[in-house]
Amino acid sequence: MSTMRAAVFHPGNNNLVLEHIPIPKPGPNQVLLKVAAAGVCHSDTAILTDVLDDSRTYVLGHENVGYAVEWGHSIPLVNVRHIAKGKLYAIHDLVPHGAHPLAPGQSPLTDSIGIGENGGFAEYILADSVELVPVPEGLAPEVAALATDSLITAYNAVHNVAGDERQLRPGSHGKRVLIYGIGGLGHQAVNSLSTTAPQSSPSILNLCARARDFPRGYEGFPPGELAQLFATENAGPDRFAVDIVIDFVATAQSFQIGQEAVKLSGFSLDGPHGLIVLVGVSGENLTFNQIALLTFRTNVLSSLYGSKDDLKACLELLSDQLTMHGRSGCGVPVVAVEPLENVNQVLDELRSMRVTGRKVINPMLAPFSDAARNTFGSTTVPASVSSTAASDSSSSNELVAKSRL
Repeated sequence: MSTMRAAVFHPGNNNLVLEHIPIPKPGPNQVLLKVAAAGVCHSDTAILTDVLDDSRTYVLGHENVGYAVEWGHSIPLVNVRHIAKGKLYAIHDLVPHGAHPLAPGQSPLTDSIGIGENGGFAEYILADSVELVPVPEGLAPEVAALATDSLITAYNAVHNVAGDERQLRPGSHGKRVLIYGIGGLGHQAVNSLSTTAPQSSPSILNLCARARDFPRGYEGFPPGELAQLFATENAGPDRFAVDIVIDFVATAQSFQIGQEAVKLSGFSLDGPHGLIVLVGVSGENLTFNQIALLTFRTNVLSSLYGSKDDLKACLELLSDQLTMHGRSGCGVPVVAVEPLENVNQVLDELRSMRVTGRKVINPMLAPFSDAARNTFGSTTVPASVSSTAASDSSSSNELVAKSRL
């Protein structure tokens, strides 16, 4: 067989085109993998709107896990020793390769696997040997795929960006954290926060007893109620406030609420600033008053993706969660698997906010097979969020969660 099935992005087309293309051959330092799982991301729907003004044609899919098939002959010996045919690997995808010229102002990240270069919505994929991370034994490909983008993004925001700024790490006490947008990324941030709590903190370690509950120690709010909670007219020393906001929506509404939420956090000049971490992508212009940020001691940081070491940590986190809670225990993200032929249907579901958790493409599945509809795992996302969970975008039904660590 010299060709493979693939879902290809063509500029100006709002859907991917299912077609047969040649199976790639690994070049120097490259490994050919048979794709076992490729996560579908809200970023994919954004690319299909021509947000990048992209004239390239390529296979989409930047959340990839696959089995090593063969590799080029120029791979350094130290890397070959860590690669075995038939072994499952996660790909550290958003690594700029510099293979294509970029338009003025474009980020180098727009020339990476699944964004500019061929990605995982196909039967096979190429990756540089240094981008591969072994998947722990027993971890299903569709769950491991979460680590390659959605979980690593949430993990980086919680552990590195918020962690470095506010020491949101094991042993930290009394920090109030607001997670805005309990969707495909946000619900994984809730789970990720459990690893930052001290072992003596039951409010974080005792995760939800039922899949539709928030973990103990969290409360859920719709945006309108949350806005009223932090309203300026309610200002005063006893007003409810948080120390950190991690915003997985990043709209004008969520950013305004975030600014109000941390206003009381930075009052002490001897303590840390109030912190807003922006993770979501909305395309909206976010406004602020510089004097307000200065006088209320508010820091605003952004968070994107994560390092290869973060990917390793996320894979271990997922493996540990499965060991502790099993396939359907709480703390395990929800994942639904679909065949490659359903990719446009999944993208439509994302656009209309009809996905709970994450959806993953498995090109090995036969089209429209019953296995394609199986759902792996459980979720801490309550039922009232199910219509908006995957997109992490703003809506009247969207929930947020707050917690004290």
